[in-house]
Order: sequence, then structure tokens, then C-alpha cells
Amino acid sequence: MKRGLIVASLLVVLLVGASCELREEIRGVPTSGQLDRKLSRFAYIEDGDLITLVVSVNATRYREGEPYIPFEVALANTGVKRLQLARESFELVDAQGNRYPLALPRELIDGYNFLDPDVRLAELEGLTFDKFAALTRYRTKFSPTRAGMFNERTGRAQVIESTELIRDNLILPRFGFIVDMLYFPAPPDGVLGKEFELFVSSPNLEEPVYVRFQVPE
Repeated sequence: MKRGLIVASLLVVLLVGASCELREEIRGVPTSGQLDRKLSRFAYIEDGDLITLVVSVNATRYREGEPYIPFEVALANTGVKRLQLARESFELVDAQGNRYPLALPRELIDGYNFLDPDVRLAELEGLTFDKFAALTRYRTKFSPTRAGMFNERTGRAQVIESTELIRDNLILPRFGFIVDMLYFPAPPDGVLGKEFELFVSSPNLEEPVYVRFQVPE
């Protein structure tokens, strides 16, 4: 009799464990190695109770050897009344535990040449369209861009720096989301084949939210 009870108890434990694993896989927690669930070939998602965080490395994989690296990020506030975000809210962490803050707009204007090409490699707006369909998008611009303008005096195209629309602070209401291209100083060991974590912190969160991902070789 006791033996039957032990076997039955083991079956219950196994079934509960299996149920938890399936539920975690759906929510996007790590299920294969240490990486979060993939949303596409180059995008990873952490789908939490308060925040949904998505990062795409589609642009990143083309910028090996550059002084700054881009990550396209989508963030949805699904559980906090008001989510306060600032430049200091975002932090990149490499596999060695080194931490990198967001690059400053002037650093990018002076030392990085792919601001506009990176925008053309964006994919998250389409990937998250159905998932965020019931949410409201809020426009952000943590990073600068460049725009071409024809100069009538010289007869040539002139590059115009655009930093005036930079937004370093944002209050994201519940059921709001953002999609933006974020830049960080390049790790000394490069990015291809490397794993990273993107952390998001806020005074409105008890602890940071992060997504763990890899840049393909």
C-alpha cells in the first residue's frame, strides 16, 4: 500500500514539473541552455508578468569591429501603472559580467557611421504587431539619426545631424509599448557568437527585468 502511494506521489510530482516546464516555455523563460525564447531567427523575448522585453540582433550581427553596437528593443508595460524610463534604465551585460551603459548621442554622431542603415535593418515592429495589437505605442528616440539634405549652394548632398528629438526620459503607462534602436559601447572581445543580457530597471520595478540572448556568428 505504501509502495503504491509512493509511486502515485512520484507521478504527481513529475506531472506538475512537466506542467511548469510547458508553462515556462510559453512565457519565454530560458528553455534551451541559458537563452530566452526566440521570437524569430534574430529576436529573443522575455514575457514577464509586468514587462515584456524583446531584443533583436539583426543589425548587431553586421557591426562587428565598430566602436558601438546596435540592439533593436521592444518593451511593453503590461503590469505597472506608470513605468519611468531613462537612459540609465538600460544596461548591457556580457558573459564576463562587464556592464555597458547606453552610448551618448554625441558619441554616436561623432564616432559611428551606421545610424540610418541600422534603422533599415529593424524587424520588431512587424514581429510584435499581433502581440502588441491591443496596446498603445509611444514614440521614443534614445539614439540620434542622420538625414540627407540637398545643399543648393554647393550642389551636393549634405548630412544633417539630428539630435534635437532625443528623449532621455519617458513615462510609459500601463498597456503602452515602445520600439527603439539602442546603442552600447562595443565589448573588447567582439559580439559575434557571444551571449549578452539586456537589463531594464526603473523606480517602479522592485527588481530589473532582463532578456538573455546571443548574437549569431
